[in-house]
Amino acid sequence: MSALLSPTGLLLALVWSFAVLASVQLTVRLIMAFSVRRTALASLVLTAVSVPVSVGYLWLFGQSLTPLPLAMLLMGAAGWVIANRLLGFRRRRSAIVAAIGIGLLAAPWGVFLVRPGG
Repeated sequence: MSALLSPTGLLLALVWSFAVLASVQLTVRLIMAFSVRRTALASLVLTAVSVPVSVGYLWLFGQSLTPLPLAMLLMGAAGWVIANRLLGFRRRRSAIVAAIGIGLLAAPWGVFLVRPGG
């Protein structure tokens, strides 16, 4: 668990969140609508959600894949809010697709990269 909360772990989570949001935006929206500043702000918020979800997942379930869809739903809900409020997705369909992408990509995958008990 300490690996997830270390400065390196937090930096990697922030970089991953930015990459997730950038890829979702560039896939769902036009490239002309991409804003680095909005994406950076949204990645801070996504990181603030994903790190506690990852720590809680590791604490509750360890490295079991069985409850991962539940974490994906939670991250998808956060993705919906981020797409609507921070990234300014106007169409509902775009926000739904973005939420699905964020839920899949921002799930607590880092839990499976740390050594058990680490």
